[in-house]
Amino acid sequence: MLSEGKIKRLEDLGISSTIISKLRDAGYKTLEALAAANVNELATVVGIPLPTAQRIVNQAREALGLKFKTALELKKERLGVKKIATGSRNLDNLLGGGVEVKTITEFFGEYGTGKCFSKDTKVLYIDGDVIEEPIEYMYERYRRLSNEEVYDHGYLVRLEGVYVFTIINNELSVVRASGIYKERVESIYEVRLDNGLELLVTPNHPVLTSRRGGLMWCMTRGLDRGDVVVGVEGIKDLIKYVGMGDHQGGFSKLSLSYHLVQSVKQVRYDDYVYDLVVPSTHYFISPEGLILHNTQLCHQLSVNVQLPPEKGGLSGRALYVDSEGTFRWERIEAMARGVGIDPDKAMENIIYIRAINSDHQIAIIDEIMELIPKENIRLIVVDSVTGHFRAEYPGRENLAIRQQKLNRHLHQLNRIADMYDVAVVVTNQVMARPDVFYGDPTQAVGGHVLAHAPGVRVQLRRSRGNRRIARIVDAPHLPEGEAVFAITEVGIRDVEE
Repeated sequence: MLSEGKIKRLEDLGISSTIISKLRDAGYKTLEALAAANVNELATVVGIPLPTAQRIVNQAREALGLKFKTALELKKERLGVKKIATGSRNLDNLLGGGVEVKTITEFFGEYGTGKCFSKDTKVLYIDGDVIEEPIEYMYERYRRLSNEEVYDHGYLVRLEGVYVFTIINNELSVVRASGIYKERVESIYEVRLDNGLELLVTPNHPVLTSRRGGLMWCMTRGLDRGDVVVGVEGIKDLIKYVGMGDHQGGFSKLSLSYHLVQSVKQVRYDDYVYDLVVPSTHYFISPEGLILHNTQLCHQLSVNVQLPPEKGGLSGRALYVDSEGTFRWERIEAMARGVGIDPDKAMENIIYIRAINSDHQIAIIDEIMELIPKENIRLIVVDSVTGHFRAEYPGRENLAIRQQKLNRHLHQLNRIADMYDVAVVVTNQVMARPDVFYGDPTQAVGGHVLAHAPGVRVQLRRSRGNRRIARIVDAPHLPEGEAVFAITEVGIRDVEE
């Protein structure tokens, strides 16, 4: 808030208490908000002369140290910039010590593939009608329509107009599937359940389990006899009475089913495993009601920012703006335990809000200036930053207005990062570039607007198993390089050699 001391400084410039009261009423309740204000807008909203508005903005900027400085002064400031550890020393080293405050860090890449299952695993999806068939058949069906492309260590078929069943806010929902991935593996894990079901998946495939009185994801290789696997009760009965014409929203409350693991063993396979790529939730429901998993860094940073500085944190809270329903409390619980934080306390320190469209997303960022100092927010996550803009403004005819709105949004985030000394992390998707014959045929969504806004841009791509490769794409103060890290049950870690 504008403290009495700072108000006195404004009054010393001849700014009356009446105008200061108007500033508060108009939502300008911090010096940072005043410093970042547009002078013409401030004058109009508050109802004051333009010279007075300019004087107020200048005074706020001076109070915050936003003035001309030498390069040496800037160097000393930069040396003191705080950072949030990721959980992987390799990734921290690549980022120059971790994710920085006072800047936007962008992570982009294809949504996670590789948590795969056997070719005869049945899937339930919508393409006009509700279809149930083995995923191998589904892959071949769409390969004939759109061909396949080489991707990572396997092949990818992209999907259009295909939807799967998933869970959002404890409701059965319908969401878009963007692709089917396959790769060849030598072995696979066989999990047998007490209801006769058999699950054949790769060792790092997460399975939803009931542990310690709550639900949590557990990698298949970590399952034991007697563990409880959680599914959905009566999935086929639920969808019989539903019209799926618009493929939107949740339509039925769920009843969970619980199944005991009777055996877990690694078996010879030597064939292709498959994965459905589901951008919005990263998992879908099989015809038998099993929940088959398909962004981890944002969750990890939201936990790690709460740690004290000596442990790689900032002793602060996180604000998580979720545009695609990707936030998962189960991962927060597991990651909190992994760093020694009480899971409930960790979740209490993450302020969550779902952005329902691009205007709402922009409005959220407009409204958080007062919230940041009040709630000790040190990290802002926007996951993903481009999703709504891309969906609401398709086609070249809408490109100009989309880029203008996105540009404004990114400048919002940049000002907040700098003024409030917080770290801003945004995620982004990639799109294929068929005109590229050499090098990487993918690029981040958002064009030049997004390319120039973040201070650090990091491309993520999948490697074998639970490994991921991070590559610095653009950062003025960091050398080019790559780092390998792992996504484990307890979060982001270094690869165990």
